[in-house]
Amino acid sequence: MADMHVEKFGMINPFVIASSPATQGARNLLKSSASRPGALVLRNFGHGSGGGSFIYPDANAMYRGNAFHSHAVGTQVPDDISTLEQYAQEVRDIKKELDSDIKLWVSVGHYSDIVKGGDWEKNWCSQAKELALAGADALELHFNTPGVAVAKDRTFDYYHLVSYACRLIHQAVPDMPIMVKLAIEDCDALTTMRGLTDAGAFAVGPTARWKGFYFDLDWKSTQARPGSGYGGTQATPIVCYNVAEARSKGITFPMYAGGGVFSAKQALQILMAGSECVQVGALACSGGVGAVRRLIADTEKWMDENGYKDMRSLTGAALPLFSMDKKTTDLRTKRLGDAYKGTPVDAGKCIGCGRCVDVCWHDAIHLEGKKAVKGEKCIGCGYCYGVCPTGALHVDAPSILKAAYDEAQR
Repeated sequence: MADMHVEKFGMINPFVIASSPATQGARNLLKSSASRPGALVLRNFGHGSGGGSFIYPDANAMYRGNAFHSHAVGTQVPDDISTLEQYAQEVRDIKKELDSDIKLWVSVGHYSDIVKGGDWEKNWCSQAKELALAGADALELHFNTPGVAVAKDRTFDYYHLVSYACRLIHQAVPDMPIMVKLAIEDCDALTTMRGLTDAGAFAVGPTARWKGFYFDLDWKSTQARPGSGYGGTQATPIVCYNVAEARSKGITFPMYAGGGVFSAKQALQILMAGSECVQVGALACSGGVGAVRRLIADTEKWMDENGYKDMRSLTGAALPLFSMDKKTTDLRTKRLGDAYKGTPVDAGKCIGCGRCVDVCWHDAIHLEGKKAVKGEKCIGCGYCYGVCPTGALHVDAPSILKAAYDEAQR
C-alpha cells in the first residue's frame, strides 16, 4: 500500500480538515477526527455556530466530485465558547481524546478583529501564547475569509497585513509552527508568499473561496447567501495554477492548498501541482465523516493503482507539464494536430447533425447528404472533434500526447 505519510508536516496523510462547522468546538472536531485525517484545524471562536451549506446541483453531485458550494440560509447562533480561557480549555480537552498521531492546528484571531479596530495585535499574541501552552501542534492565521483580499487598498494593504501579522505571531511564539491560510480572491498569492519569506511562516495554504452572487432565476427561492464563500470543483484548476506558479518561481514553503476538493481527483490534482497537503472544507462540513474517509481511501487506492509509492513521488508530479519546454510543447501540438487533420470522418457513426460544420472556421468540413466530409483545408485545430456527439470524429488524444512527451524526452 502507498505510504501517505507527509514528512514536512509530520502527518499520517496529506489531508487537513479546514476550519469550518466540522471543526467548531471539541465535540465537532473529535467527531470529524473519526475520518482519520492528518490534521484538523479548530475553528476560531467568535464565528457563530450553525448556518448552512448550499451544494449545487445536489448532494449526489458533491459525492461524485462535481459541484459548487456556498453558504446558505440557515439558523445561526452564538458560539458556546466566548473567552480565550474557554477556548484554551477546549484545546486541552481535545488533546486528551484526539488520536496521538493526528495533528491539532488551532486558528488565531479573525479578519473581523482587524476591521473593528482596537488592540487586535495584543489580543492575537495573547491567543497564540495561551493556545501554544494548551497543546496546539500548530497555529493558523486565517486570511482567506471571503472579502479579506477585496478589502486591500480600501481598509489596508493585504500583502503587508499578512506578513505583518505572521511576523507578530512568530515573535510571540517563536517555537510554534505558523500556518498561513491565503486568499487567491482578488489578489496575487505569489506576491503574498514572497512577503512571507522572512516573516516566520512554516507553511502556506492558498485557498479558493470567493465572494459570489449565485441565485435562481426565481430569485426569491434562492438558498445561497450572496457574498458568502463561493467555491467548488471549478476552482481547483485555479488553485493548482497558484501552487504550480509558486513552485516554478522558487517558493519552497510547505503548502496545504485547497479549493473544490470533493473527490480524490481534485485532491490528487492539488498534490501533483506541488502542494504537500490538501485542505478539505466544504466536503467535511457538507458531506461529513464518511465522505472524508472515502476521500482518503480513494486517494490511497489511486496511488496504489498508478504506481505512486509515497507522497514524495506524488507531490509536484505534474509540474513538468506546467513548465514544459518548447521542444516538447511543439511536438505534442504537431502530433495531435496531424492526427486531427489526417483522421477521416467515420461515416458509419455520423448522423449528419452539422455541429462540426458550425464550429469549422476554415471551410474544411461540409455535409454531403447527411454525412460530414473533411476537405483539404483542414488544419487540424480539433474544434470539430470536440463537438461530435457520436464519435464519428475521434482520435485517442491522451495516448498521442503521452507518446509525444515520451519521444521528446528521449
